[in-house]
Amino acid sequence: MWATRRSAEQALDGPLRSYADLLGETFTALDVCADRLARTDTQFGRVCALIVIKARNLALGCYSLALDALAQESGALLRPLVESLELLEYLRQDPSRIVEAVDSRLPSAGVIAQRIQGKFKALRERLNEHASHLSLSPEAMRHLVSLKDGRLKTAQPYDGQVLRQNLRILLAFMAAVTRVACISAVGDDVHDTLAVKVNDLSKRTYELIDSKVADG
Repeated sequence: MWATRRSAEQALDGPLRSYADLLGETFTALDVCADRLARTDTQFGRVCALIVIKARNLALGCYSLALDALAQESGALLRPLVESLELLEYLRQDPSRIVEAVDSRLPSAGVIAQRIQGKFKALRERLNEHASHLSLSPEAMRHLVSLKDGRLKTAQPYDGQVLRQNLRILLAFMAAVTRVACISAVGDDVHDTLAVKVNDLSKRTYELIDSKVADG
């Protein structure tokens, strides 16, 4: 049952070590952002801290499922992760909106995305159709069938290239969440130690995402 994960863990200690290290640093940065927000002792800070922690948990779930070659199934977690990112940005753009959150009057995820000019409408619709609910569409089910002989795959095998791509996607979303969480916590103070750290993480994240290093 755990053969795929064991292979993935070996890769994280080897050819995918740079991804593992950067993910670890980003999770730590999210923890710091949540702590900084919570310590403001304001409604805005406390609510945003909760959203950051929720986003962290969702990202960790996506990471765990990717190690088991279950990234398709993790789409059910990716959608609320995207919504967490957009909600953080919605509140950051106008902190007075925190009253909507406290009073349970937040707009729908779609309306929030429109108001912040979000870029993930197509992704949300795709996840809703193929991942957030049980679907028999080819996109939702093709990873369960061997392309070579048509046999069903009861266990999903390890594939280094697929795992690397899934980690790239996860890193991109985590970098975006961390950036918005950091700005929410420190404002425009680009010299704050947290801001410096997050900017460095973002730079290294996108350098890694754009790299063409093979999995080995």
